[in-house]
Amino acid sequence: MINLESSQVESTQIKLHDSIVLKWLCLPTLALLSMVGCQNIAQTEPVTQPQVQNEKKSDIHDPSGVIIHPYDHPEIKRQRIVIPEQQTKIQKFDDGRDLPAFKKLMQSTQTAYANGKWNEAESAATQAQRLAPQSAETYLYLAMIANRKNQPANAESLALRGLSYAQTKAMKTQLWNVVLKAGQMQKKAATITKAQKALKSL
Repeated sequence: MINLESSQVESTQIKLHDSIVLKWLCLPTLALLSMVGCQNIAQTEPVTQPQVQNEKKSDIHDPSGVIIHPYDHPEIKRQRIVIPEQQTKIQKFDDGRDLPAFKKLMQSTQTAYANGKWNEAESAATQAQRLAPQSAETYLYLAMIANRKNQPANAESLALRGLSYAQTKAMKTQLWNVVLKAGQMQKKAATITKAQKALKSL
């Protein structure tokens, strides 16, 4: 009996000794783990970003008393737009002077005018005008014939009408000369001055 009790006491003492040793061995490990855990917790703390508050633009007071409220959005960028230059084209219209019948009548007009046959020239020019109402050449000859027949007022009116259809500088010059002559025959200073200024500008 005494041997059994002594063996039990010895085993109990061994167990106590082992538990004490284990505790002393585990304490440093637990301390290290706790330190590492604290560092991880400190590093994993969420970073709070400061909230950006929209700056409210102040109202603009106009000298006239009007209050301007600016919009709360980015300003529109202004870009310079380059527009290509456009060349102006002279619009030409078909005045009918290329018609064979018109050419024949104008040839008759010129021949009669050169020979001093005013009525014959006027008749041919009038027929040509019906074929080509927008031909400045017909108005030129009818105006010249009117001056020859001592009808300066009619000549001035016909020449001015022809100027609205004239497309070339040469035709405009001839028509303004007819207007100038008609003004001189009528002794109209305004018409003479107008024709002279027009001829200088050509």
